[in-house]
Amino acid sequence: MKLLWTSLLFSFVLSGASCLGQEVALVNAPEPVLNAPESVFGVSSSSLSGSGSGAIMPVRAPRAVVRPGFGLEDWSLLGAGAALRFLDYKSTVKCESDPANFREVELPQALVHNKPGFAAFEASTVVANYYAYRFLVKRDHRKMARLGQWVNIGAMAWTVGRNYYELNEFWPRYDLPIHGPSGQIP
Repeated sequence: MKLLWTSLLFSFVLSGASCLGQEVALVNAPEPVLNAPESVFGVSSSSLSGSGSGAIMPVRAPRAVVRPGFGLEDWSLLGAGAALRFLDYKSTVKCESDPANFREVELPQALVHNKPGFAAFEASTVVANYYAYRFLVKRDHRKMARLGQWVNIGAMAWTVGRNYYELNEFWPRYDLPIHGPSGQIP
């Protein structure tokens, strides 16, 4: 602990000394002088420096604040998320039309069985996704927004893929011919 306080005091003294040195150097600095040929201004450079007037320093114009906007990749990620939400809605509604073989395990049954309510839920998640993405981009966290969107797309793609796999595997097919024990159609 004593070593910590000693090093802290030492760094404080060093920073104070460097600030004092900068202040002394600034006070002793010469005035800026314009060294231009006489033919340009019609006045000799010695008369400019002797009169005590300094050079006119150019003033920079303030830069306009550029608001971060969405690029092609940003819109593509948001569009992919919205498309996957639509496919999730369609596959879940189709699965719920056959309750003997399928059951929703993640969402409440009252929400899933109410088609307008379920559509509103899916649409609201798309809107919330957009505003969360925009919130992060406005605060210069574009990489985090894109990473989060990739995670969202991955999770939704797995869910939609699983729904369509189960629909393909277990959906009752009434139009297929039924084969008898010998392999022939009765």
